[in-house]
Amino acid sequence: MSHGTILKRESAPCFDAGSKYCPCELALLGQCVACSQLRGKNVCACGWSGVCVSLQFAFNGSRPAPGRVPSTVSILEQRVMDDTPDDVRVLILTLDVPQDVATWSVFPGSFVMLRPQGRSERWNVPLCVTRAQDSSLEVMMEVLGPKTIALDTAASSGSNLILTGPFWSGIQGIENLRKFGGGRVLAVAKGIGQATLLQAAEYVAHRGGFLRAMIGPGPLGSVFSAGLLTSLGASVEVMPKAKDHNLRRIAGELSAGGYDLLLSSGSDTQHQNLKSLLGEMPEPPAFAWSSNLTMTCAEGICGSCLVQGFRGCKAHIPENALWNK
Repeated sequence: MSHGTILKRESAPCFDAGSKYCPCELALLGQCVACSQLRGKNVCACGWSGVCVSLQFAFNGSRPAPGRVPSTVSILEQRVMDDTPDDVRVLILTLDVPQDVATWSVFPGSFVMLRPQGRSERWNVPLCVTRAQDSSLEVMMEVLGPKTIALDTAASSGSNLILTGPFWSGIQGIENLRKFGGGRVLAVAKGIGQATLLQAAEYVAHRGGFLRAMIGPGPLGSVFSAGLLTSLGASVEVMPKAKDHNLRRIAGELSAGGYDLLLSSGSDTQHQNLKSLLGEMPEPPAFAWSSNLTMTCAEGICGSCLVQGFRGCKAHIPENALWNK
């Protein structure tokens, strides 16, 4: 993968297109993700998102829609995952949030930006939503560096937190999940990547599909999702540690299972390895993967998420821009 350099300015469908946050400030600045005309071109070459962003911008008086407003949220419950190694700390937070935030956080790939109260946006931590209900959200965080340590310290002291969101680009290739969610889905997840599977499993169950989850402990040393996935109707296999990272085992399942979609939730190395497996199949299933991009604002402004010229926090990134076939 190549990060951080603008190599091209192609259009791509935008996760925010058609929402109340579109058109955003990028349209005003001539940097719209989806619309080539709003980027100053004379032709329509949009990554069609089901809505004409240029027309919406004109109807709005050439003004951007109000953006996401940060909310002060309180912690309803916090707990530390107790089956991890001593040098691994994973915090699970249940947050009291505005009802509309919870309502729009039910989709697979939903995440929020969370930071300690009194800190600037550079302290934002993108956290996957594992459960959304009524006026509450559950998020999970592995404590690793300065930003997560600061958030852990604030949460442990009982302080309120600042939440911005939700955002929806936590799963790339989400259009494939929408298309094949009612079919047969194979999900592979390791470590903290298991968190992304929870809402995906619920989505597949609601669509009447079948989900088989092959999960491993990864660096966390925990398969915390096994019971939750089973309760959501998924078939779960816990993978042991293996020298080949269980690729042979996964390849066998792909060949025998008749799957419509492979969902990878883990590291970029895992994504690449699984995409390579698909490249060896005569009729491979579709592919979707969890996003591991660095994010600070999640609004396409700061540039932290740039990959091959695409603003990854907003754009549906084409597979061929990331993974070798």
